[in-house]
Amino acid sequence: MIHLSRRSALALGVAGLGGLALPARAQAKKTVTIAIQFGTSHLATTVADKLSLFAKHAKENGIGDTTFAVQRVSGSPAINDGIFSGNLDVGAYGPTALLAAWLKTRGSFDIKGVAACNEAVLTLYTNDPAVKSIADIKPEMRIAVTATTAPQAILLRMAAEKAYGPGQAGRFDKQMVVLPHPDATAALISKAAIQLYFAAPPFISTLEASGKCFKVVDGNDIIGRSYSGALLGATSKFANANPAAIATIVAGLREAMALIKSDPAQAAKLYMEVEKTALSPAEVEAAIKAQTFTVEPQGMMAFAGFMQRNGELKEAPSKWQDIMFPPVSQGQGS
Repeated sequence: MIHLSRRSALALGVAGLGGLALPARAQAKKTVTIAIQFGTSHLATTVADKLSLFAKHAKENGIGDTTFAVQRVSGSPAINDGIFSGNLDVGAYGPTALLAAWLKTRGSFDIKGVAACNEAVLTLYTNDPAVKSIADIKPEMRIAVTATTAPQAILLRMAAEKAYGPGQAGRFDKQMVVLPHPDATAALISKAAIQLYFAAPPFISTLEASGKCFKVVDGNDIIGRSYSGALLGATSKFANANPAAIATIVAGLREAMALIKSDPAQAAKLYMEVEKTALSPAEVEAAIKAQTFTVEPQGMMAFAGFMQRNGELKEAPSKWQDIMFPPVSQGQGS
């Protein structure tokens, strides 16, 4: 998702006029700051940070004197402000937000993806057992999403178009309620003001454990393939000046993802050390096992095509590589 504060919006507006043209190359940084949000989507960054994998690969890439600092923030406005001001070097974006940022900052900040963080497991849940499919959603029902531009909202529009035909993508727009994942989880379980919620791990585990919520449809069924849930992005100014740092981040994430796959119990332990959760270690481990972690972006062109067709993106990239930096852009993706 991409939310712009007034300062960020002004920056983008000036950039669009060429007023913030950036130099092609700048001094390499000795401290690289990475901002992520909360949840297991960013588990690989957490694991790489906790196990000093960024430091390990920095030495291998000849920048052993460079420090990688990971911060956790609530919401994308803080990430956008940090990226535009230069206080942050790398920040977490949803797939739809990265597409929007790529298009809006072309010729100025030139934001692109550094690496994908995971493949999403986004699922629409309801507290009304009568709702078995998208077609059962009534006009008076309220549907919680994290933002009206978030992947959850785009998937809901995709589902509406799929169920009701062309021109019906916005069928549920007026029924959307913006809530953070923890608040939406509590509201759905307690039946407080919402009847549906597009959930993400580990909150899906909480809904399932409650016995009061029921799956309607998941994102893979809607989009017809796997798709990225979160990606790390940066400006071209930073990437061009710090290619070894970009390579280090990707290598650190790859090693972390291999560990997550081979030892999900350790990954769950590391996650619970940095984020509060009401889930048990076994439940966190189960949530992690249900996900796929890869640096290759998935489903970006499917999102881009839909968003362009429905006016949410004026122009789509011609190929997924257009929105990613090397070395990931030289690998496999979609």
